[in-house]
Amino acid sequence: MKIAFITDGNNTLGMGHVYQAITLVSFLKEAESSLQIFFLTKSDTHVIDLLKKSGCGVTYCKDDEAIFEILKKESPDRVIFDKLDVAPSLAQKIKEELKVKLVILTNLTDANKYADVTVMAGMGSNFQNIYSKDKTTGQVQFWGPKYWLLRSEFYEYTKTTNREQPVKNIMLIFGGADQANLSTHVTDALFKSGEVYNITIVLGSAFENYDELNNVLENNKQSETKVNILKGLTEVAKTMSVQDVIFASPGLSFFEALLVGVPVLCFHQNEFQYNAWKGHIPTLDKNELEKLPSIMKNKSFIYPQDELITSMEVGKGKNEIVTEILN
Repeated sequence: MKIAFITDGNNTLGMGHVYQAITLVSFLKEAESSLQIFFLTKSDTHVIDLLKKSGCGVTYCKDDEAIFEILKKESPDRVIFDKLDVAPSLAQKIKEELKVKLVILTNLTDANKYADVTVMAGMGSNFQNIYSKDKTTGQVQFWGPKYWLLRSEFYEYTKTTNREQPVKNIMLIFGGADQANLSTHVTDALFKSGEVYNITIVLGSAFENYDELNNVLENNKQSETKVNILKGLTEVAKTMSVQDVIFASPGLSFFEALLVGVPVLCFHQNEFQYNAWKGHIPTLDKNELEKLPSIMKNKSFIYPQDELITSMEVGKGKNEIVTEILN
């Protein structure tokens, strides 16, 4: 079976789709080792280099027309999109002209109506887990955090958090791009709090605000707080497992931390993320960092054992998705 993956990432879209696509590739290969899988992307070399680490071929395409022409030439059995902005015209053309099984993950456009399978783990269902199959069209829809595709390592490292233990070790992980430069703003706020922490900052391949972050570190080099910057981190789950709390944005890293067993404080990058999670999971804005000292003192975090989180069954539906794609 031949499978084409189409994904993109950048400072605007973030890198979550790229990482999720790579994770799905690994699950598919585990289920069926003989699969032929290749990537198509309109993104830059950061994304291309990252996708190559999956062991699959990667082709840069300047536009959707180029994507379609390659699909037409390669004749895959499955086409899988993992991106927010799938063009409805491209999805329609693929479905009507290529006659392949079309799978679309985490997309916000009308392209979803042309898909055989859609996955919306992070939005659209108010964090309720839903499986539905249309009796007329046969379209399958997966909704809710049960269907997040989390790497196997996050099931291997688990810990139980003691709410009474002091908070010393903090990880900041705000995605591959960190569009709002939360890494810099939050680190500055932690220095200003006057408390002493061990801070681990995980920076992704698309992070661009090194000058601002380095200025904050230089201005606080006499502080007893220690900062460790990690770029291109591969052992994410292992690194998460030794933290007392993890600061993350809405998305994969938030749920990865909870799966490992570490409490989370969530910071939204933009209005879209704020509105998507409002009323369900509290998030902070970078303009609300004056609240951080009291939050840290009271340990007002989201805990893995909270009833809301346990009811989500985070990541437990991955095999359902893999089976639906391959069948």
